[in-house]
Amino acid sequence: MLAALTIGCLDVIAALPSNVEAEALLRARLIDNGLVKGVAVALVDQSGIRVVTLGVSRDGVPLKESDLFEIGSVTKTFTGTLLAIAIERGEVAADDPVEKYLPQGIALRDRENAPIRLVDLATHRSGLPRLASNFKPKDGQNPYVDYTEADLISWVKSFKADKVRNDQYAYSNIGYGLLGYVLVRAAKTADYASLVSERVFKPLGMNSTTAAPSAMRSRLIQPHDPSGRPVPVWDLPTAHAGAGAIRATAGDMGIYVQALSGATTTSLANAFALATKAREQGPNLINPIGFAFMRVPLAERTLINHDGATLGSSASLVVDPNAKEGVFLVANTQAKLTELAIHLLDKRMPLPALDLPKQIAVSAQTLAQYAGTYKLTEAMSVTVRLREGKLTAQATGQGEFELFAESQTKFFAKVTPLVIMFADVAEGKARSFVLEQGGAKLRASRVE
Repeated sequence: MLAALTIGCLDVIAALPSNVEAEALLRARLIDNGLVKGVAVALVDQSGIRVVTLGVSRDGVPLKESDLFEIGSVTKTFTGTLLAIAIERGEVAADDPVEKYLPQGIALRDRENAPIRLVDLATHRSGLPRLASNFKPKDGQNPYVDYTEADLISWVKSFKADKVRNDQYAYSNIGYGLLGYVLVRAAKTADYASLVSERVFKPLGMNSTTAAPSAMRSRLIQPHDPSGRPVPVWDLPTAHAGAGAIRATAGDMGIYVQALSGATTTSLANAFALATKAREQGPNLINPIGFAFMRVPLAERTLINHDGATLGSSASLVVDPNAKEGVFLVANTQAKLTELAIHLLDKRMPLPALDLPKQIAVSAQTLAQYAGTYKLTEAMSVTVRLREGKLTAQATGQGEFELFAESQTKFFAKVTPLVIMFADVAEGKARSFVLEQGGAKLRASRVE
């Protein structure tokens, strides 16, 4: 998710790039430097949808427009839209307590014993954690697959809030999984995949999009970690489906962008207006949030945005409803795409320099000193691993990415501008590190 982005004086809204220009930019920024294996973009304006694909879907297989990508947390915008549709249908109200739609007798209250509402889930202001306390994956590379509806209900029953609802923004995957779950119950339908298909995919004509883990699986591309190694597709059944289950082609996501931007007339126009309406403060004052959709100020423009990531896929959705245009950018590798997606929408958006620090070789013995789990905040830890001679890092609830050595103690990431400096080595173990990102510095201590 993009936070706190605003760009100074832009003059006139620029046209989207041609297909040739888009291909050259994607090649220079993502393919030639090995950041991603394959990438697709849907460029949408009032003249229609253009799709550009580049790279491979798997080793030696060129990417096709018909290939399906994981879109990760961009799924949340569909769940927010489902909430808006349910409100329009009179099935729910935004201020309804979540517990109204849970199995009988189950309550969901905040620290002051006030009922947590549907709108609190939809705006990430419920006070729920990013992940449930009983979320303990058996397979770290497909972490959501074995978290069941029974696990979700068990966690809700045991949940003890330490925050007041609607007090502050805190991104929650379990919150959006729960929102999808209760919307299914309110609609009295079979599952999330059926609900989103009937109410969003079919009305828009998104025939190559699914939230069912087993559907169209042969068309799924191979995801890759930041080092280019193949990793499994993530499967998100009932308990987390609303947070990240959708797979789609770039072309189908272009149809979604068309509808969101108002470039085409759709029966969902009122629901999209309700879902994208700014309601509460997001991660900061300049990024208010609707039902998942985040506002991003860009001088005279106001964009709506949501990003997505799994272990091996990345996506960014950026739409300007006033200009009736937008971009959906997706890759089959974990990479940072937001700034590039905005640049494709408006080329006056500056891009960071391509230059990365010079990488050096570090012995396996030295790297082994850094492996371990480090507590970064009360809610987040970072696990550093040594895999096949390469150092990786993985924050709570996020994908794993490789760290590259700039010195014997200083490491950088290619997936996002981030530096980790290990310190306090004793008895063959680093006891802490300092993480630098976005101008901020955070110290993390090893957890034994």
